[in-house]
Amino acid sequence: MYTLKVLLAVALCATGTLCAPQRPNSGADKDAVITSQQLEVNFDGNYVNNFETSNGISHQESGQPKSVDGETPVVAQGQDSYTAPDGQQVSISYIADENGFQVQGSHIPTAPPIPPEILRALEWNAAHPEEDDAGQGRPPQRG
Repeated sequence: MYTLKVLLAVALCATGTLCAPQRPNSGADKDAVITSQQLEVNFDGNYVNNFETSNGISHQESGQPKSVDGETPVVAQGQDSYTAPDGQQVSISYIADENGFQVQGSHIPTAPPIPPEILRALEWNAAHPEEDDAGQGRPPQRG
């Protein structure tokens, strides 16, 4: 029973937390209504939480228990989409599991590639760990 309560709490919190960011109450947003909704919470720990609104917000999420190191946390995966205030369509997909919350999205910036010179230096360092302290004045080791 405890697992079911925790699962329901996670599902409800995820719905409130992961839906589109709040925008000022104006126009279609102020009058938006839920046009479709599905919420299923099963006794085995599986759940589905989906909804769409009249202003284009869409949320799909599912979760299930997973055995990890003798424990059984609920892992979740899903996706959200909405139209940003500037008119851009934003899509987010995520997974929350034993590795943490991992999100990908059309609006999330990506890091620039590592410059080739730095990449070569990192590869050389990894191939020569015995020289990590070279030139650092490490005291001689006594045998």
